[in-house]
Amino acid sequence: MSSTQNFLKYLLVDLNSFFASCEQQDNPKLRNKPIAVVPMVTDSATIIASSVEAKRKGVKTLTKVGEAKRLCPGIIFVEGHHKRYTEYHHKIVKAVDEICPVEKVLSIDEMVCELIGREMVESTAIEIARKIKHHIETTVGECLTTSIGLGPNIMIAKMASDLVKPNGLVSVPPHKIGETFDHLPIEIISGIGPNMKRNLNAKGFHTVGQLRALNPHQLKAVWGGVVGLRLGEELAGRDVPRAENVTKGMSHEHVLPPQLRNPQGGTEILLKLATKLSARLREGKQKCKSLHVYMKDQYGLDSLDKTISFAETDDTFFILQQVKKLTEKGSPERPVKVGVGVSGLSNTNEEQLSLFADPKTQKLGHVMDIINKKYGANTLIPAEFLDVTDQAKVKISFNHIPKIGDEFD
Repeated sequence: MSSTQNFLKYLLVDLNSFFASCEQQDNPKLRNKPIAVVPMVTDSATIIASSVEAKRKGVKTLTKVGEAKRLCPGIIFVEGHHKRYTEYHHKIVKAVDEICPVEKVLSIDEMVCELIGREMVESTAIEIARKIKHHIETTVGECLTTSIGLGPNIMIAKMASDLVKPNGLVSVPPHKIGETFDHLPIEIISGIGPNMKRNLNAKGFHTVGQLRALNPHQLKAVWGGVVGLRLGEELAGRDVPRAENVTKGMSHEHVLPPQLRNPQGGTEILLKLATKLSARLREGKQKCKSLHVYMKDQYGLDSLDKTISFAETDDTFFILQQVKKLTEKGSPERPVKVGVGVSGLSNTNEEQLSLFADPKTQKLGHVMDIINKKYGANTLIPAEFLDVTDQAKVKISFNHIPKIGDEFD
């Protein structure tokens, strides 16, 4: 084999303009045209994703629709299809997995493969990357192009994938990190957002090379924490194991439509959100020990914000009882936004038996899950939110990947 200096451990696949590319794949009339995916077509709405053609005109994610019209006359706006993007995501993960096993899904449009043995040799890794590109385009869709980065750790692979877009393929083995990145601005490092950039610039750091010149302990001081230690190791090309994020809780929130901006409407939406959370608990084989609900009016002057604790549970009907108990008094007259969250999560294989659990309702919750998974969301639901079944559906985001069977707009 080649010198270990040439070894590449990770291959990162980044889908180009993913949501917009899905729309262009499904509608040939949109191909090679500037399009933007939006929640609704109003000048004040924010763009969720833009096509490669729109990006060339300066239209980016978070650009306002009105500004996009000015930057790119003739741009086509498409309201998002959340289920479509989820279906394409799962097809792409499958396609990549058929060439090289997917080690981890990072987001709706990013996944990473770990290379082993001779796959780590640069020439072999590049060939695998080319095969993945071709396989996605031929089995999923020609509009679904990718930028692939190869590196000794996930951070370097991510930085490499960002160098050439769209349809790039960049390999950065350890000995080429300096010549590839040192002259580039620090924001190419994943995790450096506008606030961190301003902070580092104020301390005199503007390029990747200036950060790489520091030793890990100096980086820790500059960063203000142990993240700096890991960053120094990764910028040097070493693969530092990262602790898995432990989920401490989960939540849902929803902005109420005008007709539901009253205490009853807000409570009904909370009940629906709580039902979705309890189903998520059972799917993840978890139980919760506390429940938090809130209702807020437009100005934050009149609000309800309450928490209750109990013996661990995943029982939908018990949780719904707690929601009703918390919202009995003090709900704002005109709520605009509501939310519900559960915390104190534990695995069901670690549970302790509860004296208050009702075996009948616990069993009913599992039956609901089976029926809704087989026949579609909302096939069997509690009667408490029957009038709002068309509200609070799944909204996709880059860091949340719904299941295909979820309830979509």
